[in-house]
Amino acid sequence: MAQLKMYWFPDTPIDGSPLPEGYSFSKYETEADKLAWVECCKKGLAADDATEKAFDDSILGWDDIDPFNDVFFLDHNGEHVGTITAFKFLDRNAGDVHMVAVRTDHRGLGLSKYMLSAALKHLKSKGVQWAQLTTDEWRKSAVRSYLTAGFLPVEYDEGMVPRWEAVLEEHGVDSVQMVTEDGKPYCVVKRSGLKG
Repeated sequence: MAQLKMYWFPDTPIDGSPLPEGYSFSKYETEADKLAWVECCKKGLAADDATEKAFDDSILGWDDIDPFNDVFFLDHNGEHVGTITAFKFLDRNAGDVHMVAVRTDHRGLGLSKYMLSAALKHLKSKGVQWAQLTTDEWRKSAVRSYLTAGFLPVEYDEGMVPRWEAVLEEHGVDSVQMVTEDGKPYCVVKRSGLKG
């Protein structure tokens, strides 16, 4: 089954909340950051026994990604506890939000909104037409944070409307604009409990 796809448009407001005390942002700097990145991604985006090769495959394996500019870390008291990658595609005027993860001991604190804000500011500064991401329904907190940040569902594969109706029902969101792959309005999706 295809993942859910979502777009964010640069005219959407970006959350400007200050980081909680003790948190800051940094970027990928050295090979030593690879292991911290892996630790952030374990028990979610990477296998529990993942090594630095997961970073190489997921980040360095993309020609579009400049790890020194596009890989962000959320730090707590100087230690990497979250990561997000935001890059502009080389062949089109669109960006991608990629590999969003928080280390297990910092999950459930609402930190993804700060990482998303940093990533979206980064992409907006690059003048992208939109930012995209893909995710799965079972990543409930991720889907919720993307909807809250203003990402819109994309109609790009069979069955997306009913899947999004169920997602909106689960999250208690009444309705949201769905767009096509070329960024044009497609329809307003309503949560399944409001259909009728």
